[in-house]
Amino acid sequence: MVENVDKYELILRASRKLIEEIGFSALTMDKVAQKAGIAKGTVYIYFKDKNELLEKVLQQGFERMFESIKAKVAAEESCTEKLRVLITENINHIYENRYFFKTVFLDEVNVVFLKKKSQESFNLRRKRYSDFIGEIIKSGIDLGDFRNDLNPKKAGYMLISLIKTNAIYNFLDDKSELTEEMIKKDSEEVFNLFFHGITAK
Repeated sequence: MVENVDKYELILRASRKLIEEIGFSALTMDKVAQKAGIAKGTVYIYFKDKNELLEKVLQQGFERMFESIKAKVAAEESCTEKLRVLITENINHIYENRYFFKTVFLDEVNVVFLKKKSQESFNLRRKRYSDFIGEIIKSGIDLGDFRNDLNPKKAGYMLISLIKTNAIYNFLDDKSELTEEMIKKDSEEVFNLFFHGITAK
């Protein structure tokens, strides 16, 4: 049983590395098997095709990020600080896995439209994350910390888009290096833009 789990994880790690190196379109089951150092037939024992394999890679990546963010957010008291930590942790996770996310974000058309099931899973993950953010915003509204005319779920989607767009801008500008200063600067920029907009005070 341990051997099976090890091979399953080995295939996922190899696939993730290949996505970073060659993108989604060029990835094949042959290349995954070669990268993992196993027979091609072994890959098919765990995944019926490329679409299922890529879906599992994306799902695993999301779960790890989401669980980490939830744990950090839960440690904060105020809704404002919960959102600040969420932004920082999300950006930190993107840059820790920057080569993977660079491929995902810049080649998203191939990610989302691989298969109808993949798109549905993608949308469900995004909804789950935006609902989580929306719950924080709703709590802030109930406590009188945030404006009461906000749509919490819509604001959640907006924040996710803001974080993602920040990363895409840096990737396109070839700023994918990981530094504490960069993470702090980006986190503050996203936080301030989301909370205060662009109006001069």
